[in-house]
Amino acid sequence: MSTPFFRKAALEKLSTPEKLDQLIKVTEPRAWVTLTAIAVLLATAIAWSFWGNVKTKLNVVGVLLGGEVHEVVSTSQGQLISLKVKIGDQVKEGDVIAKIEQPQISQQIEEAKALLVEQQFELERLKSFGSQDSKLQNEFIRQQQSSIQLQIGTQRKTLEFLRNQLDTEKDLLKKGLITTSQVINTEQQIEGAINQIENLKAQSAQTSSQKLNLDFDSGQRVNLVKQRIAQTERNIEQLLERYDIQSNIKSPYKGEVVEVLTDAGIMVAQGAPLFKLKNQDELTGDLRGVLYIPSQDGKKIKVGMEALVAPSTIQPQDFGFMKGTVTYVSDFPITQKGMMTSVKNDQLVQSLLGVGAPFEVHVKFEKDTAAYSGFRWTSANGPKVQIKEGTSCLGKVTVKSEPPITIVVPALKKFFDLY
Repeated sequence: MSTPFFRKAALEKLSTPEKLDQLIKVTEPRAWVTLTAIAVLLATAIAWSFWGNVKTKLNVVGVLLGGEVHEVVSTSQGQLISLKVKIGDQVKEGDVIAKIEQPQISQQIEEAKALLVEQQFELERLKSFGSQDSKLQNEFIRQQQSSIQLQIGTQRKTLEFLRNQLDTEKDLLKKGLITTSQVINTEQQIEGAINQIENLKAQSAQTSSQKLNLDFDSGQRVNLVKQRIAQTERNIEQLLERYDIQSNIKSPYKGEVVEVLTDAGIMVAQGAPLFKLKNQDELTGDLRGVLYIPSQDGKKIKVGMEALVAPSTIQPQDFGFMKGTVTYVSDFPITQKGMMTSVKNDQLVQSLLGVGAPFEVHVKFEKDTAAYSGFRWTSANGPKVQIKEGTSCLGKVTVKSEPPITIVVPALKKFFDLY
């Protein structure tokens, strides 16, 4: 018996036409769900490509600054005898923070005091013996001449000291250790000493002529000595004031000592930095970011742009970035000297100059009283640490925001007015 070509079940189905009115299932419900999900995703992607935003950001580096940092410098030249501050000390404006040896002024003060004693002794002699005969007057004149000669000798010693000092300062000037103004000042002192000697010589000649006129009024002589005494007292007062200014270095600022730049026993020049102070009045809430952008990207940044900054002590992968806004962009690339004015740290400036001559950008951070740090972060509340000035940082500045479709189809930039 031969095998039939059609299956038995198929033949039975054809022989019973009652089931021909039922629909044939072509697609399962699960397929419709999948198709709907794909359509929604596609519509969302198309809508995002037209109305979404893709941000272009520039990477930046910089430093966080808070209170102003000032350098306290020496107001005179000489050997630093003592430095009365250390890191962490609190200094008030006007505090004496260092002492510099001033042997030249000390010598001048001693000479002036010795001259005052002689003049006062001379005044007493005039008052006691002014009415005596010409013999006593001649003796007085002799004493006066002796005093003048003593002054001339003193001035000659001073002149010799100043000339030796001038030779030394000229050598220091050639080596660049002092300024030209100091050499000029010494030359002026030498000229003054020479003039003083000439004046004393003239006074000596004048006293010699007094011997020819014994009827000289004693009252006038007393007044002359009193004038000399008054002049010497003024000179001593000026020398003491000058000694106080040049030997006792006072702080023109108040704040906390953050860095000591020298030590006792060292020769310092006028204007040499001694230490750095941080102004105590600046609060952490006024913390700002000073960022440096490579010169090829500097002009892309404008005031008001969004900035995200992370201190070097914080991992942005864990806590995100501090939110801020650009408040200043320099018009030209900043120099090393200009960076020192803001940063006041040689090593940090050298590291920041690794990108070339950069543009300087200032960022003001958004405050958040609920956050531990006091600033708003891209994460929930940011890290539970205090953000301090002087910390290096890195971040990003948003320079452009555009619909994604314009990146794929540049012609649409005209439609969105993005040129």
